Amino acid sequence: RVTGTSRVRFRQMALRGELPGIVKSSW
Repeated sequence: RVTGTSRVRFRQMALRGELPGIVKSSW
C-alpha cells in the first residue's frame, strides 16, 4: 500500500475544504 500518497491526497482535500472541519483540525 502507498500510505504516503493517500495521506497527501487526504491532506490536500482537507486543505481544499472538501472534508469536514473535524478532519481539518486532525491535520
